[in-house]
Amino acid sequence: MLCVAESGKGKVGKDTFIEGIITSLPTLGAGESAFYVHFEWDESMGIPGAFYIKNFMQVEFYLKSLTLEDVPNHGTIRFVCNSWIYNNTLYKKALRIFFANNVCSYLFTLEILWLISH
Repeated sequence: MLCVAESGKGKVGKDTFIEGIITSLPTLGAGESAFYVHFEWDESMGIPGAFYIKNFMQVEFYLKSLTLEDVPNHGTIRFVCNSWIYNNTLYKKALRIFFANNVCSYLFTLEILWLISH
């Protein structure tokens, strides 16, 4: 998870992995799956505004969205992805980045891109 704190400085959280499948989600369509992911985060990190993803599986998958629920003082933060995520060996930097719909600004985007490149 990538965040920008009140100081304007970006922070990168710890890597995390899929924890388990969600079996009863009424919004899932035919052939869709949902998974639990736990991010370590606290308010001092700032508002979650982006995340990056690596695919270590042999096959690609389609990532429709990521939703963070019950973020203190922010409620739900949604990342609309609509993108195929291929095995990490096919990317030079081995990651894909997605931004939240409600947080992203020009300065935030520059800060996140700087964090990733260094």
